[in-house]
Amino acid sequence: MLVRFTYLLVIAIWATTPLAIKLGGDSLTPIAGLTLRIALAFMVGSLICTIGGYAGLAIRRHWKLYAAASISLFPNMALVYIAAQSISSGLIALLFGLTPFFTAVLAKPILGENMLQPRKLLGIGLALGGLACIFFDKATVTAGSYLGISLMLVSNCLFSVSALWVKKLNAQMAVEPTEQALGAMAFALPGMALSWIFWFGIEPLSLSSTSLGSLLYLSLFGSLVGFVAYYSLLKNLAVETVSLIPFITPILAMAIGVLVADESVSLLMMAGAGLILVALAIHQNFWRAPKMVSP
Repeated sequence: MLVRFTYLLVIAIWATTPLAIKLGGDSLTPIAGLTLRIALAFMVGSLICTIGGYAGLAIRRHWKLYAAASISLFPNMALVYIAAQSISSGLIALLFGLTPFFTAVLAKPILGENMLQPRKLLGIGLALGGLACIFFDKATVTAGSYLGISLMLVSNCLFSVSALWVKKLNAQMAVEPTEQALGAMAFALPGMALSWIFWFGIEPLSLSSTSLGSLLYLSLFGSLVGFVAYYSLLKNLAVETVSLIPFITPILAMAIGVLVADESVSLLMMAGAGLILVALAIHQNFWRAPKMVSP
């Protein structure tokens, strides 16, 4: 029951995160918003662990796991934040839905598992067709959008590498999800801070109410609660089962973007989204029951 609740919680957080990221750009540069988000989440998480009497980070023993998990934050999330400046929140979620295909391709070199069965190759082919529909959608994709789409594809690759590497290391060591999340944040923050200083420069912060609300939501739920829940799922479910989440979140994220932010969705984009979702259903054998990891 707890695993199912955690699964639904991650879906809800991931479906609302793209719009929250986009709204956060109201008064913050991408890297500033990301750095503040992770820093606040790390401080709150560390405070909770201190009050609760939990042990701190075991860097000497678990540094490889922290490093692997940190890739999903930096540079991965930095690319998502920059992409959010030129594409809609719904498109961000939809492109993130391509993650399982990257996972299948990268599983062999990282885990030594061959996930490229004929069914999954068919899914990849359909997904490429859906991506082509989006690329040629002149109604919602402008010249500036291509950079955002490209950044999201690189982000997918980095996220898949991180998930697979974490899964591999989890089989070798027992680390609590909370420790994984805080360790990932600790390893990712220096890169974020340096990027903020040397790329965008330090300027006086002026937080609008929209950016502040986005920052608080993304820090407490998108990062702290979301990452702990996500690493808990990686520990208790098969990677492919966790990768089913991007099948559901694009639909919810696109609906939220239309209802809350008045984002537009063209017929061609809907066709591309449909192809990608069908591809995911075929690729992931969506009708099967979720598979638990053997203890």
